[in-house]
Amino acid sequence: MSSPHIVIQKKPRPAHYGTPVAGSKTEARGKAAHQRLSLEVLELCLIIQDYGVKDPNTGLASIKFGRLFDIYTNISDKVVGVLLRARKHSLLTFQGEILFQRQDDHVDITLLKSVDEIRTIIGPVVSEAKEDFEWGKCISRS
Repeated sequence: MSSPHIVIQKKPRPAHYGTPVAGSKTEARGKAAHQRLSLEVLELCLIIQDYGVKDPNTGLASIKFGRLFDIYTNISDKVVGVLLRARKHSLLTFQGEILFQRQDDHVDITLLKSVDEIRTIIGPVVSEAKEDFEWGKCISRS
């Protein structure tokens, strides 16, 4: 005895689906939010570079989550969200899916790129409203 399978065909969505109307206030607010978040990612990476321990071979810095949490929470309470965003864009790495204060204080957070490379990637995003802005691609990968 076999069970019947139902095949559901999805209609393709237009390319602009889920994006605000061009030139609208919603679009302007969304672009500004992308810029602010990109700036926070850059600031987080700079903190890791400044306060972390540099690997003598690569020159890249790493810091324990507990130390970073203590430093960064004086600036923002969104440290974990910003870490996840930076990892999504391959700027840094750490073990586990998410980090929790105290429980994961020992976890190393390591930059995957130099601060100069990160500035090159994020710099254009935060310096001006890019004409070639694409939703979902505000931090370009290199």
